[in-house]
Amino acid sequence: MEGREWIDCHVHVLEGGTRQVENLIRKQRQRGYTASNFLSVEGMGDAAQNALAIYYKLRDPHSYAFGSMHYRFAYDFGEEVRKLHHIGLDGIKMIENKPTERKRLGYSQEDARYESLYLALEELDMPLLAHVGDPAEFWDKDRIPSWALAAGWYYGGEGYPGREQLLQETQGMLERHPDLRVCFAHFLFLAQDQDRLCEMMEKYPNMYLDLTAGTEMYFSFSQDIALWKSFFLKYRNRILFGTDNCNPGSEEEAHNMEVINRMERDFLRKEGRIAVWDKEVWGMGLPDSVWGRIAADNFRSFAGEKPRPIHRRAAADYLQERILDPRFGLSHMEREILRKVTDELLLFIRNI
Repeated sequence: MEGREWIDCHVHVLEGGTRQVENLIRKQRQRGYTASNFLSVEGMGDAAQNALAIYYKLRDPHSYAFGSMHYRFAYDFGEEVRKLHHIGLDGIKMIENKPTERKRLGYSQEDARYESLYLALEELDMPLLAHVGDPAEFWDKDRIPSWALAAGWYYGGEGYPGREQLLQETQGMLERHPDLRVCFAHFLFLAQDQDRLCEMMEKYPNMYLDLTAGTEMYFSFSQDIALWKSFFLKYRNRILFGTDNCNPGSEEEAHNMEVINRMERDFLRKEGRIAVWDKEVWGMGLPDSVWGRIAADNFRSFAGEKPRPIHRRAAADYLQERILDPRFGLSHMEREILRKVTDELLLFIRNI
């Protein structure tokens, strides 16, 4: 990593527990990341994600974690934001407008319940990292990659939101909440439409983008690398580095993560062709001062110079309330994770 600091703003543990959190922390250190940002995704149906976010910060106090909303029963999202802020989480993650989750949950970005969430974030100056949409070709049966079709990510069927609808809603949200600091994951899937992305970046000065692959984004950049290099230079202070590193489900998935990590770093630092599997992308070769900002400094500006400490008593109370609340209908695995994290919090409290 050539002596530079790197912060990974976008990591997950999906369908896993505390052991997978520990493995991810260890692997991130081996990859050379100074810190990571764990993104909870309770919107995908896992009510242990906020507990794992707390656990990530307990196990790696140099790292950050963003909490998220669950959908098991109705409650005030703004009040939940305040609870998670009090506990010591560093921001909020929304996966709700990935089309699969949007179809399942059924709430548009204009739904009234989200207004209290956005208002609380503005009030607390707490950042949001949001996934909105997916690659444009996922709405086109003639263009969607076979692997995406097999994963169930074709959105031309009934019940899915249109891509333009999602973008219009996003711009409406930004209009209503100009003080909200929000980073859109995966470059808002607009790497094929720089004009629109520039227009939004100019209009909404609190809007950030993360570089987390989808590799299709890097292939799009490579089609006109000079044009995109000018974009990166202009918005050098509002682009964050991320990977989507997680707990791999197979050796192939683990290998692909390493390929993507190398490609993303080389893309920023090196000029010329970069091999990616049996394909290639074109590197930008940004000046050290620019890629150094993207590698780490911009995330600290976005989420805080240092991670917020966990308020252990508040975190333990929050998790115990979930364990005791029958409305959650916790699975065995979710209950065990919540209990393990609560026990660790209480053990520390008893020993001080």
